[in-house]
Amino acid sequence: MITVYKKNSIPKQMRPVIINNDIFFNRTTVEVLDSKAAEIIMKIDGAEMIDKYTIQSKFDGNTLNIDKLSTGCKTALNIFYNPNNVFDIRECGDNALDLIYTLPSGNICCDYPLISFDMTTANVCDKNGLRSVTDYEELKEWWIGED
Repeated sequence: MITVYKKNSIPKQMRPVIINNDIFFNRTTVEVLDSKAAEIIMKIDGAEMIDKYTIQSKFDGNTLNIDKLSTGCKTALNIFYNPNNVFDIRECGDNALDLIYTLPSGNICCDYPLISFDMTTANVCDKNGLRSVTDYEELKEWWIGED
């Protein structure tokens, strides 16, 4: 389950927050991709993963370097393959957010509420510790109330 942090509640051992997801993906995550990445890439960008470094575009079928994935897709892959880091999700679109909120683990943050309407459960961490929220409205209230 995803854990959501506000910037002021991120534990020191989990810092720094990864803000530039493109660079982190290109330098770190791409090296650990495996067959599990194919489903994430298909769901978010509609592209087919050919191999670790190559995708086939959904638009024209061209073969592209994997660094052409959207930032939202790269962010989701970063979260999936690096569950001990905290990733800023401000550059994610709805398609990426929908998938991110279904990941089995990972840590996210943003300065403002970015929530999938389809989210069913997430952990939140604040000054009172870690707790679970079970719907969109509850998470939105927590996020706004944490300011």
